[in-house]
Amino acid sequence: MTRVISFSSGKGGVGKTTLATNLGCLWSKAQRKTLLIDGDWALGKLSLAYGLRPEWTIQTVLEGKKPLSECVMRIDDHLDLLASPSGVMGFEELTEEQRNQLFFELDALGTKNYDRILIDHSSGIHWGVLQFAAAAHQHVVVTTPEPTSYMDAYAIMKLLSKRFAIRDFWLVGALCTRLREAERTLNKFMETARTHLDVRVQLLELIPWDSRLIKSFGNKPFVDNYPNDLITERLERVRSRLDFAEPKKFHGLQYFFDTIHS
Repeated sequence: MTRVISFSSGKGGVGKTTLATNLGCLWSKAQRKTLLIDGDWALGKLSLAYGLRPEWTIQTVLEGKKPLSECVMRIDDHLDLLASPSGVMGFEELTEEQRNQLFFELDALGTKNYDRILIDHSSGIHWGVLQFAAAAHQHVVVTTPEPTSYMDAYAIMKLLSKRFAIRDFWLVGALCTRLREAERTLNKFMETARTHLDVRVQLLELIPWDSRLIKSFGNKPFVDNYPNDLITERLERVRSRLDFAEPKKFHGLQYFFDTIHS
């Protein structure tokens, strides 16, 4: 029943956390019980996106002070948050024991309680990002139309496909100032990825640059402030397309797979 969706980007500042935050709200509005996980273990931002100060974080879990289920923070009736600490030394890269602990506790929690689990990874291609991304059912890579951004996105897809045999990716183009030009650029990029990496990558949506997205960070999410806006419609299409897409199993990490249902 639970579907785990990974949100990653090779480059920071491309709007990945804003995307995950707003999609979490949209799944909540669609009556899908949703858990947002801040996968930036040492520089958590998801709680900041909502303007919240969580009492407990993933640090609390890994230090053995509380079980993971007691550290989840309620945002609304259908949306919860598992926050990470911000600016805490020692959690930049989790140990194998810590990763396994989180894998199994999340698996148990998700199976019982959630329809969707969204993991907002830290930017980059380090081992912790790759392993948690590989445990997901669907893989969303966020990029801008700039070469430095989409080449980092290429690196993520290359590592996940070569190391974990993941073949299916969804691309979101963010911070787009010229939509037609951005679409042409990202279509060329996807064709390159398909040819050289032997992967299936589809463009989910283009999200225009809009200062209101930035201003909404730390307050109510954009989709709450502007429910009838064209950007909200684009974000809703992202949610809908992910819902209707069939998750693909692969030959990498097997966590969470027994929970897939539609």
